[in-house]
Amino acid sequence: MEFDKTTRAVLAFGLLAILIFIPLRVEIGYPAIYYTIVALIGIRVAFLLINDKKNEERFFRSWERKKSWPKLLVVLFEALKSLILILSIVAFGQIVVDGYDFIELLSNQPLGIRIVLPAMVVGFSVILGFVNLYEKNRKYDRLYAQYRP
Repeated sequence: MEFDKTTRAVLAFGLLAILIFIPLRVEIGYPAIYYTIVALIGIRVAFLLINDKKNEERFFRSWERKKSWPKLLVVLFEALKSLILILSIVAFGQIVVDGYDFIELLSNQPLGIRIVLPAMVVGFSVILGFVNLYEKNRKYDRLYAQYRP
């Protein structure tokens, strides 16, 4: 489902406002790092909203080239990007928000959890790889109708 630019801007800045006010309700382990990352996310969102047309053209050219790749390679590439995103979110939540050290985070878990959680993260990233392939193909088809009538 595609939203117009105004709706996307309102949603994005509303969610950023929620991220800014979360520390009023929840204790943050490293507030300076938290606010720095939220500010970087805000700058990135503003950049994406301002350069929407240019980003669509860049996506169109890039995905046109990637469509010629074997599907399995594209799915693995998208799964790897999803894996990095999932690990970044988990690390951000555990290290910055909860205040855990990375070594403490891994050493306090039982063996079963240390095996199951990475398997689940990899499984979800592979599922997201297939979903991203489907969604990017849909976006490409929509943009194809715009750029190549």
